[in-house]
Amino acid sequence: MANTDARFGFRPGGKVGGNPDNGALSIYAIDDGESSTMFQGDLVKFASGYITDAAVADAGLMVFAGLKYVNQTTGKPTFKNYYDGVDLNVDAEAFIYDDPYQVYEAQGDTAATAAMIGTYMDHIETHDGSTTTGISGDEIDTSDTSTTLSGVKYLGLAQTPDNSLGVHNVLRCFIAECAHVN
Repeated sequence: MANTDARFGFRPGGKVGGNPDNGALSIYAIDDGESSTMFQGDLVKFASGYITDAAVADAGLMVFAGLKYVNQTTGKPTFKNYYDGVDLNVDAEAFIYDDPYQVYEAQGDTAATAAMIGTYMDHIETHDGSTTTGISGDEIDTSDTSTTLSGVKYLGLAQTPDNSLGVHNVLRCFIAECAHVN
C-alpha cells in the first residue's frame, strides 16, 4: 500500500539512545511584532531573543508546539496550535521542544531509502500549515542528502501502520543543528 501524503511537520517520537521521553516543553517569547507564521511541528529558531520561523538551511533549530497569550479584547489566556503572524499587541509565550536528544517523526517529500540512514537532510517548506488544525506543512527534504552536518539526521522509518520505504514515508530523525548544542 502506498504511503499517504499527509504532512504534519515534526512531532516528538522518542529519544536518542532510548532515554526516557517525558515530553517536556520549554517556554520562550514571541515578539509582539513577529510577522512570520508558525505552526505546530514547524522548525523554529531564536532571533534577537525571540522565537521565529526557521528558514531552510538555518541552524539552531527547535520545534514549535503552540502558544499562549492574553487576548487583548477579553483579557483571558488563549492557547493556539499556531501563530498566524498577526500582531497580538502583547508578547506571546511559545511552547517549544528544544531537547537536543528528542527524536522526531516527519514525512519525507520524496522517497527515502535504507541506504540514506545516517545521512543529514534539511527541511522543506513548500506547503503552508493549516489554520484549521494548526498543524505544520513542513517535510524532510529527502532529495538532498549529505554526510556533513545540516538540518536533521535520518535515523530510519517511523514505526507507524502502513509506513514503508517509498514516496511520502514517515521518517525518524533528530535535529542535528539544534539550538542548545551548536
